[in-house]
Amino acid sequence: MRSILPRYDPDMAFRAVLFDAAETLFTTRGSVGQIYGSIARQFGSNASDEMIQAAFARQFRGAGPLSVQDQKRWWKDVVHRVFSEIGMVDNFDEFFEKLYDRFRDSEGWVLFPETREVLSELKNRRFKLGVISNFDNRAYTVMRSLEILDFFDAVTLSSETGYCKPDREIFDAAVRKFGVSAPEVLFVGDNIQDDVEAGGKAGLSAVLIDRRNRHENSTSIRRISSLREIIALLEQST
Repeated sequence: MRSILPRYDPDMAFRAVLFDAAETLFTTRGSVGQIYGSIARQFGSNASDEMIQAAFARQFRGAGPLSVQDQKRWWKDVVHRVFSEIGMVDNFDEFFEKLYDRFRDSEGWVLFPETREVLSELKNRRFKLGVISNFDNRAYTVMRSLEILDFFDAVTLSSETGYCKPDREIFDAAVRKFGVSAPEVLFVGDNIQDDVEAGGKAGLSAVLIDRRNRHENSTSIRRISSLREIIALLEQST
C-alpha cells in the first residue's frame, strides 16, 4: 500500500476553508450523459444517455483548461472526441455552442441541499472562504446563478493560473489569495488523488466529501458525507 500523508489535523486552528467546486458544492442537473443526450438528439444523434456517459468518462481525463483563451477550444476537443467515438452529431459547431452554454449557469448545475446553509454559517463565523477548481471561467457565472459567489473571498481556477489539480502550484496560488499559511486552510474535495492527496502534499488539511460512501475502505483519510460535517471539524480545532 502506498504511503499517504496526513490529511486532517484536528489540533490546527483553521482560518480559511477551501472548496473544490463541481461535485463538492454543486453537481450537474442530471447526468452528463442525460444533458449531452438531450441536446445531441436535437442534432440527429441516436446515442443513448448511457453510451454518451461512458464515452465522456473515457474522453474526459479529469484535468481542465489551462488558459482562458483556450478554455472553449479545450472543451470542444473533449466533446468532439466523445461524439467521434459514438457517432457524430449533425452540425457539430452549432451543437457544441448550445451544449457549452448549458453549463454556463443554473440551467446545467444545481447546489447540493446543504451548500448554501453551510457557506452562510462559515461566513458568519468569519472564516475566509475560497474555491479551487479545474474549471474555466464559467465557474463565476455558475456560482453567481446559484447565488453562492458572494460567499467567497477568492476563486482559483486552472484556466486562470495555468495549472491543474493535482499540481502543487494551483494550491499555492489559492493559499496566497487567503494571506494565511497552508496548514491554516481546511480543504474539502471529492477526489482522493486530485484533492485529498494533492492538497495534503501542498500542506493543507484535506478532507474527502464522499456523499455516496464510495471510499469507506479508505481509512487513512478523513471522510465526510455532507458539508454540514465541516462545522463539527472546525469546532474541534478551536
